[in-house]
Amino acid sequence: MNLAQVLRTAPDAPSAFQSARQRSAELYADILAVAPGGDGRVDIEAVQSRPSILRRTAALLSEALPPGTDRLVCAAPDGIAVTTALALHTGLPFATVTGTGDDARLTGEAHAGEHAVVVVPLVGAAPGPAQGAAPVVRAALDAGMRVSHVLSVLDSGSGSGDRSVADVLQERYEVRFHALFPALPALPTTDQKEVDPR
Repeated sequence: MNLAQVLRTAPDAPSAFQSARQRSAELYADILAVAPGGDGRVDIEAVQSRPSILRRTAALLSEALPPGTDRLVCAAPDGIAVTTALALHTGLPFATVTGTGDDARLTGEAHAGEHAVVVVPLVGAAPGPAQGAAPVVRAALDAGMRVSHVLSVLDSGSGSGDRSVADVLQERYEVRFHALFPALPALPTTDQKEVDPR
């Protein structure tokens, strides 16, 4: 295959020249560069205000979507930007959850029995490891949806002993958790030679 054929078949130019690991590391570095909170936390609003970051984030999140996903679900307003980017990338519709805790309610079109994936831009540690994700999962389940996964851009850590977000979501709801990146990293490098995992 010559260069012109590679560029024609690649969804974007960087994927023609970079491995999946390199693209992921570059995105992570960009997220951390635009979103320093000053106190060691990442400003997720700054991340969601950058179209180039949203576009690349949606591409990576789409790779984690399980087959047969019917609808995305997110918390409003926090998750709308990332979920919209993912919906545009995949063509999947989405519904939102308003309110918090026991007051969380699903709004928009959603149907009982649909296979839903919850999208949460940042999963935080306080007051509990699944904070931010649990009310959205619960609201989707209460609406009769089948929730299999929670996808997140950043995971800020468990914050309560050894219980991770993944453990809490699996234990309480039988839902898997996948975050693209930890919020406070040892930054991955892009200069290591890696075999593309795909």
